[in-house]
Amino acid sequence: MSSNFKKSNILLIVNCFLLVIASPVSAAGLVPCSGPDCNACSLLQLISNVINFIVLDITMPLAGLLFLIGGIMMVAAGGSEEWFKKGKKVFLDTVIGVLIILGSWVIVNTLITTFGSSVEGFVPINWWNVKCE
Repeated sequence: MSSNFKKSNILLIVNCFLLVIASPVSAAGLVPCSGPDCNACSLLQLISNVINFIVLDITMPLAGLLFLIGGIMMVAAGGSEEWFKKGKKVFLDTVIGVLIILGSWVIVNTLITTFGSSVEGFVPINWWNVKCE
């Protein structure tokens, strides 16, 4: 088997595992309303809840795991410059990915609080957390 095929299979297995574990546990807090009591404010709160879940509950632990993997690769490299460079690349790619995700988090939440101020019942608690009254 080729190396890319093995990597893609491992990535697929890890993603499936994360989805199976994370979905039932956290889905209860994502949807702020049920049935006829949903309104525009509930939609904004749902978007905010989903974004916060992705950024705080998935991205940060995954970034920590990738930093750990990169560090292990660098330490276990011994005299191999190739493994050290791979570990360094994992570190750099993780930092870039986290910065992109955090930047998008700031942009989306700024848009939610800006456009949500005209929606009835919308109360921004903090810039990253909203609540409907």
